[in-house]
Amino acid sequence: MEVPAQFARSGDGFTSLPAAEGRWAPGTLSGPAIAGLLAQVLDTEFGEGLVGTRWHCDMFRMVRSGRLDVRTNLVRSGRRIRVAEAEIVQNDKTVVRAAVTFYHRAPQPDGAVWSDPHVPAPPPAGAPRLAMAGGAGEYISSDTPEQWATAERKRVWTRGWRVLDGEETTPFARAAMVSDCTNLVTGMGTGGVETINGDVSMAIARAPRGDEIGLEADQFVIVDGISISSASMFDRDGRFGVCTVTGVATGSAVHGPTSA
Repeated sequence: MEVPAQFARSGDGFTSLPAAEGRWAPGTLSGPAIAGLLAQVLDTEFGEGLVGTRWHCDMFRMVRSGRLDVRTNLVRSGRRIRVAEAEIVQNDKTVVRAAVTFYHRAPQPDGAVWSDPHVPAPPPAGAPRLAMAGGAGEYISSDTPEQWATAERKRVWTRGWRVLDGEETTPFARAAMVSDCTNLVTGMGTGGVETINGDVSMAIARAPRGDEIGLEADQFVIVDGISISSASMFDRDGRFGVCTVTGVATGSAVHGPTSA
């Protein structure tokens, strides 16, 4: 079964599709959908021949369902680095802003450095499209999200993300979509997910291989209702990235993924 796309092109802009709907408020879009659209546009326009390495997205207003426009800008293109930015505009207001850093590939250094030997464990082949594991337990499908509501360290495993109808999603855009699940995998506790993130950052040393991507919670700290959290990004070939989010308590909770 093909996974539905999040957006369709509409003239020189885009229109959201039902798969992009979020859970925090009716008629608004999910973080993964927003991140995926901006990353897809930036990677397609500026990333040819380069490695998308750093991604940051500030989501300071709710993005409404329906028509939206994306504006892009090339900040710098040099011998080693290229930096570009994009924003989503609705009703003549900027609602989300993102930036990406691309690098040219370089020779691999010979020196030895410390690296955490722990590698998150992916599920067996054929796992559900969106599943979560707590502690050392088995991955559980998103069809039963109430079983995710524990205080254990968690891992989430995903596949099949699609940004635009009729267009191939780039590996970088898939990773950006999954990066917004950092709030889910780090903040899911006995009360569900009780914080909403206003941003997401991702740093990856390579693109994901294949369409399966996982996140494992590393840190979650909350003081006076303000949270910071981080997660490792991995696939079946090992760990390749780190994601961080900041957030704030909402006074309510969701108990499953914010995007289907």
